[in-house]
Amino acid sequence: MGRFGTPEGQDGTARDGARSETGNEAPDRDTAEPSAELVELIAAIRRCMAELSWSYNVMGRRTDASSSTWNRWCTQIRLPRRDALVSFAKAAPEVVGRHRLLDLWEAARAAQDAASEAGPRAASAEETSTAPSTDPAGSPAAAGRRLRLASVLLSAAGVLALGAGITVWTLGANAGDTTDGRTAPQATTAAPTAVRPSPTVSCHGESCASLDPAHTHCARDAVTAYSGRKYGATIELRHSSSCGTVWAKMSKTSAGDRVTVTHREGPSEEYRQQYGRDAHTFMLPVDIPEDAEACAIVQDRGTVCATERNTASPAPAGRGR
Repeated sequence: MGRFGTPEGQDGTARDGARSETGNEAPDRDTAEPSAELVELIAAIRRCMAELSWSYNVMGRRTDASSSTWNRWCTQIRLPRRDALVSFAKAAPEVVGRHRLLDLWEAARAAQDAASEAGPRAASAEETSTAPSTDPAGSPAAAGRRLRLASVLLSAAGVLALGAGITVWTLGANAGDTTDGRTAPQATTAAPTAVRPSPTVSCHGESCASLDPAHTHCARDAVTAYSGRKYGATIELRHSSSCGTVWAKMSKTSAGDRVTVTHREGPSEEYRQQYGRDAHTFMLPVDIPEDAEACAIVQDRGTVCATERNTASPAPAGRGR
């Protein structure tokens, strides 16, 4: 595909991402999982950027935070500085105000503070419950406690043993029961069936903007519309017809490499790989893949874009983004 959809090269066999795109499903973050309030804030920031057609570079020029800092906040789901959001609001007051970014920031900060306070309280409670007795080791009080504890443990063990004996006796008795000369059927316990979690988010078009395809239904019918290979890396423009979205996926890459997807009218998504051997961007609303371009920026080597048109075919069930 030429820039924004001019075909170059011959049609090829469709390639579907056989490996899971784990490059940015679990980016390097703080130890605690991000709160729902923080996730909502970051999604709103990305929607504002998409509405304004601002890249991270533009954010760095228009606000009080650098482009790399915005990239880290948005891709690693971290709480931005409030002054950076204030400068964003000054640069684009109508859009930022409509998405209530400052209100969302306050909620995310409150959730973060609550989680921080809950941690020490839990640790203190655990230390208190496991603190050793201050009584001398040989005191009558300490000896009495040990005796009571031993009695409780022995009683519990006796109850468990009795229960096990009753169970064995019951099974043996049932084995000999007959009805009209036929042995009574044995009770069976079915093994639990493993339940495979499935994506829970449904969206289409604009409602998919800045969402991770790995967490939506869009990955189910995704196909590689265009691809490219250079510098040992592979870049794919992935397209979901049911969601009306595209995203970019790069493979055989390393931490620090970047992957981008850009709409011909300006909006874009970018992700800097944190670890592993592949990564993908969030989604852009695009009706046809020819209106978008996917590129990988490989460190110290150069840029490779998806220019080879592929014959689309549905992705295998449960595979790939």
